[in-house]
Amino acid sequence: MGIHESQSRFYENNIGRSIEFWEAHYPKLLEVFPDQLKDVSLDDFYRGVNKVEASFIRVEADELTYPMHIMVRYEIERMLMDNEITVAQLPKIWNEKMVEYLGIEPKDDAEGVLQDVHWSVGLFGYFPTYALGSAYAAQFLHTMKKDLDLDELVKTNNIKAINEWLKEHIHQYGQSKTPKELLFDVTGEEFNPMYYVTYLIEKYTELYL
Repeated sequence: MGIHESQSRFYENNIGRSIEFWEAHYPKLLEVFPDQLKDVSLDDFYRGVNKVEASFIRVEADELTYPMHIMVRYEIERMLMDNEITVAQLPKIWNEKMVEYLGIEPKDDAEGVLQDVHWSVGLFGYFPTYALGSAYAAQFLHTMKKDLDLDELVKTNNIKAINEWLKEHIHQYGQSKTPKELLFDVTGEEFNPMYYVTYLIEKYTELYL
């Protein structure tokens, strides 16, 4: 599931939040929302898309604070599995973890512990795949850029070339390879989270400094 999430996180963040993507698509957005965006420049819009701010809802979080949402859930899951806490304690523990990692406290459970459906349908252990997927995506991205002029492809909306690369190197194998095998075959090395760290540092240093 980490590999699965790497593909969605790649398109959502590495592509969809990039300046090159919005250079290609912002003019179309202006056509659809001319009044609402008439005073918003491309640069302002791009910075808005990538604004870093502690928030309560995981699916609305920015790339930089998103992993903190995963840590909240991961640590709570471990505590549950180790019988360190009970289900009845979840709201209280959740709020404490949100304060610990993000410095904010939900006003109610809809904004807090009940916002995700995963636990109610038995998907324990799934949340880490989102963060793992983001890290996988960064490592795939590093390798892809050796073969493709990714920025130019995105800027010119030539997504087909990107899809073909992903199909050739990742998608065609389905579950015939383990994540470890696939990652090594594609990138030539074991899992290396520093590609993800470097991606975040470079992107947000440019945005904020």
